[in-house]
Amino acid sequence: MVRGSAFRASGSLVAAAACLIATAFAQEPEEAAREAVERDLTDIQRRADEGENARAAAIPFEQVLAAPEDIRLNIAYARQQIAAGDLKEAGATLERILLLEPDLHDVRVLYGLVLYRLGLYDRARYELELALESGDLSSALAAEAAAYLNRIKYEQRRTRGSLTITAGMDYDSNRNQAPSSGRLLFLGRDDLVAANDRNGDAGYVFSAQGRLLHDLGSQEGHTLHAEAGYYRSDKIEVDRLDLDAATLALGGTFYAGKWSFTPTARGGFYWLGGEDYLSSWGGEAEAAYRWTPKVMSYASVRLEDEKFRSTPDFGAAPLRSGKRIGLRGGTKWRFSSTQALQVEGLYMVKDGEVAFESYDRYGVNVQHSWLLGRGAFSLIGLWAEKSDYDGPDVFISPTLVRDEWLYRGRATVGAPLSFFFPKAPEGVKDLNIIVQYEYETVDSNILNFDYTAHKAALLLSKRIAF
Repeated sequence: MVRGSAFRASGSLVAAAACLIATAFAQEPEEAAREAVERDLTDIQRRADEGENARAAAIPFEQVLAAPEDIRLNIAYARQQIAAGDLKEAGATLERILLLEPDLHDVRVLYGLVLYRLGLYDRARYELELALESGDLSSALAAEAAAYLNRIKYEQRRTRGSLTITAGMDYDSNRNQAPSSGRLLFLGRDDLVAANDRNGDAGYVFSAQGRLLHDLGSQEGHTLHAEAGYYRSDKIEVDRLDLDAATLALGGTFYAGKWSFTPTARGGFYWLGGEDYLSSWGGEAEAAYRWTPKVMSYASVRLEDEKFRSTPDFGAAPLRSGKRIGLRGGTKWRFSSTQALQVEGLYMVKDGEVAFESYDRYGVNVQHSWLLGRGAFSLIGLWAEKSDYDGPDVFISPTLVRDEWLYRGRATVGAPLSFFFPKAPEGVKDLNIIVQYEYETVDSNILNFDYTAHKAALLLSKRIAF
């Protein structure tokens, strides 16, 4: 296999492993729980609406103000506020309803979940316990209230952890990233050289990600965190691209009003084809500002020192060693209780051992997330990245300097086993089934690096909180 495809494929595999582990850690346990609450709030609203006629138009506040004792109208208005993501306002509406009718315990459960979503755990616990003690809840609603009481107890612990285990299979139609033209430019050759054939390959995937979070007990909510992850990709045919990756991270999040600051130290170790291939040490600092409960902007800087080692299949790997600095910034907008949009910009500088392994990279990505109800979700992501290399590749041409665009689109859908089998046993009903498809293409000024690939994965994932 020639350098223009195999060497690049090895690098993309390492990047994919790092991305998978980082993605698994990106969501705080609290955020995962809160997203689940949003999902359940939507389900409660949907169940409450069953059997009722849909309203032709939104309920204006003036209509509620004119009939403050109309319980049915106020409940509908609270549902409307929840659907719009206005949880503080919905909480005030539900509180007003309960002052008028304290025996509406199904409304009290909804109020408790809204308080939970707002992070008011003591008040949420009081409301849910009061609703359960009434004995007037249906069995399904009582089970839901009890489940969230357990979550509150988890959230109120000073130290808490989670372990996410994922296993499955993936497939890449162009595992070796063979060029689309089937030809290669090579130093010293006037004609083009035939490239290796495109190699489609499947593999077994396994990952385990653990996280510990410790609340420092401050009024602001400062926390410390520790993370560890392991990833294994075992190719069926191309064993030299088997990948093992282990990552570590230590850091904390500190709050000041609407600001938050998260410094993190990171380390990573990678083995390719069973051989020691890469170690990476560095750190990251992120600052975020929450404009409103729905809109948050962030910026981060990340520095890594990468040490590549030669292996029997990738002897030139040490040429990629060097420092890498990445700058990211973006905005997350939760425009409804079930949907969010994230837009992010990227600038990265890599200083490799040689000019043709050093580059400046610019990029942008957009991701839409959607909680579909009953635990199902979808993620749609689009990426575009421009890479400008510092000098010509001595293995290819003495004059051509590589520059290229990478485009990627990815769609992920998932749902717990209970979505398909509501009566599944408790131990497996929260097992997530995840399906992913990705299309990737590179448009380069050097035909060695032009390629397209279709990728798919089928995964099972389970999260355990402790």
